[in-house]
Amino acid sequence: MTAEAYDTVIVGGGPAGLNAALYLGRSCRRVLLVDSGDARNMAAGVMHNVVTNDGADIADFRARARAELAAYDVTFRDDEVVSVEPDGDHVVTTTKESGTFRSRTLLYAAGVRSELPPVPGLADLWGTSVFECPYCHAWEVRGKSFGVYGGVVPSECLAATLTVWSDSLTYLSDRRELPADERERLTAAGIPTVTDEIARVSPHPEGVAVELADGRSLTFGALFLHMDTEARVEPLRPWLRSGDLESVQTDERGRTALPRLYVAGDLGKNMQQAAMAAASGGLAAMAINADLVREDRPGSLPAPPPPASS
Repeated sequence: MTAEAYDTVIVGGGPAGLNAALYLGRSCRRVLLVDSGDARNMAAGVMHNVVTNDGADIADFRARARAELAAYDVTFRDDEVVSVEPDGDHVVTTTKESGTFRSRTLLYAAGVRSELPPVPGLADLWGTSVFECPYCHAWEVRGKSFGVYGGVVPSECLAATLTVWSDSLTYLSDRRELPADERERLTAAGIPTVTDEIARVSPHPEGVAVELADGRSLTFGALFLHMDTEARVEPLRPWLRSGDLESVQTDERGRTALPRLYVAGDLGKNMQQAAMAAASGGLAAMAINADLVREDRPGSLPAPPPPASS
């Protein structure tokens, strides 16, 4: 265990965690950032909608961010956090390889896991010709035909949004019976529906081939879908006592109802976009710094509003 506590341990080295580390480093705070390196957007390879970094290689973006942070008191550990628990006026973070660390606060920005539907071949194409976010990926395939998979998570709103980038869309329900309102929205958007069972998806020179159980094959330039997500909060569960962090977040700056625990990025009350995640990391860092100033110099800053009742 480190002899001296960090001001903040940040769990997660994506845009939220990196931007939080920048804010806190520039606030003269001692920071430890622990990153497992398995972010869900790595399969895409590049990031979009981040000004000056549109289309940037994700690995390169992270490397450049770390290089910038070398100017501040920010330490990195490429490791996996296995447990986090409160200990009086500190938080104890235990990692798989690096040991145990104490900090005055903890910012949890570990993100979420995407749960792909159990369609054979889908995972192999994820991030190259199968996408979720139109704002991140539709520009690159604009004008091509799109399939929209709605067999597990309803995606008719996504399909309607995609009409901005393509005039040729087909909704694939994969045998799921569509409620009347879902079918009405698709009809209003002029999007036909294929209800047949999908056997598998596979690469195609034009993008992706969707093979139906009856032997037919449909070809699209890209396939889009909404997915279920799973919060990556396993190390927090004994402390959190709930399935997610959003339920305990008390303000837009990442404070939670649990003292000394803050949240940023995809786990919080923000859309799951790189730029928005980074912004939430900056907001949480400002909240952490303000709360530490208040703790060190009582009365120097107005107190935050009381936590929302659970």
